[in-house]
Amino acid sequence: MYKQDAVERWFLGVPFKVEDEEVGSTLKKLRTERGLSIKKVSEDTGFSTSSVSRLENGKTSITIKDLIKLLDYYGVKMAEVFSSPVSKKLVFRRDERREVESQENVRLEFLMDLKEAEVEPILADFMPGAQYRDVLKHGGVEFALVLKGEFRFELENVDHVLHEGDCVYFPGDKAHGWQNLTDSDASVLMVITPPGL
Repeated sequence: MYKQDAVERWFLGVPFKVEDEEVGSTLKKLRTERGLSIKKVSEDTGFSTSSVSRLENGKTSITIKDLIKLLDYYGVKMAEVFSSPVSKKLVFRRDERREVESQENVRLEFLMDLKEAEVEPILADFMPGAQYRDVLKHGGVEFALVLKGEFRFELENVDHVLHEGDCVYFPGDKAHGWQNLTDSDASVLMVITPPGL
């Protein structure tokens, strides 16, 4: 049976839009390679059989928390789904980035796609007033720099207002959350280590 505590990592609660057929086919491949039926995955993870099927076919949305739960069940990390094969890549072009669109009006851009990277830099663009529904928790440490706008940053139930140029550095296992306080788009550069939590 899947251990619930294993999902308390990375961007918990951030909805992830699985419209990319490549992601859906990857989920299906992970399941079939392990000889698992949709029913077995459903029983072990708590996802309905129809949800698993729709995810594999790119027909529904899922939170990052639930995607991590499913990937953890299969024994793989986010970086293995979103990264290119191992390479000696040095330059990462803007038009090569993988993007994750959120139902919470947050877009995440994975700035590098190296499985062997020791950090995971992510550009998070928040639409006006956007915020994560749930506080986040993941392992490792995180550094975040406000590139544009003003944010309410919550760390363990204590709010901090961060302006453009302000940054934070904190243990990722501490409950935290973000909210854009402006009427315009706002951006945060987040660097998490280790990657693929």
